[in-house]
Amino acid sequence: MTGSPSQPRSRTPLIVGIIAAIACLGLVLLVVIGLVVGGVLYTSGRTDQEVPAGSGSSTEGLALPPGVDADAPYLELSTAADGPVVDVYVDFLCPHCATFHDAQGADLQQLAEDGEITLRLHPRPMLDPNSSPAGYSSRAANAAICAYSEDADPAAWFAAETALFDSQPGESGLTDEELTDLVGEATGADVSSCVDEGTYIPWVQQVVEPEARESTAGTPAVLINGEDFTGDAAEAGSLKEAIEAA
Repeated sequence: MTGSPSQPRSRTPLIVGIIAAIACLGLVLLVVIGLVVGGVLYTSGRTDQEVPAGSGSSTEGLALPPGVDADAPYLELSTAADGPVVDVYVDFLCPHCATFHDAQGADLQQLAEDGEITLRLHPRPMLDPNSSPAGYSSRAANAAICAYSEDADPAAWFAAETALFDSQPGESGLTDEELTDLVGEATGADVSSCVDEGTYIPWVQQVVEPEARESTAGTPAVLINGEDFTGDAAEAGSLKEAIEAA
């Protein structure tokens, strides 16, 4: 019995499959290139209302405020040989911090100026995501540090702190120009280039904030010799009383 001759097998499906595979690979490459280019453009396109992003968690090469050690997460505004160490954690967008400042700020400043306490200020960027555009807490902290850094003058910090809390904005924050004018008027310092460049923002984000997250639950927060102040932060005189009892 004679079999029927075999028919030649078509190569069309194979060719189509190869073409489809090449097309898929090209599409994947285009997506990857698009993501990379988009990321570069986003990083390089910062406006003056956005926070300069720190790179990684390394603190090497950070601009430090005058007199601040590389690993110190605070500004030491006064040093007392025998008095208690008082650590104060604030965020310039935090409404409760403004209330705390109204109630306790004058006492803290007086105790510091009289040399009765070692006062350490921790300016946190905790509420950066809550402003629009994001990053106001970091930028406000930077502006205050810029004023302090001009002469390493605690009085400049206190004046800037008061101005920032007295003019505390809503979620929209203040622009860099408004921060420069506000802090400059309060302290007499020219902070324009420091504010524009975000000089101390990496220090605030990479040194101050990580330690604050480990040490406190939020803002405002006060530690007296390492122990939480548990009094009424909104009651004038309550913190001074606790400090004097320490």
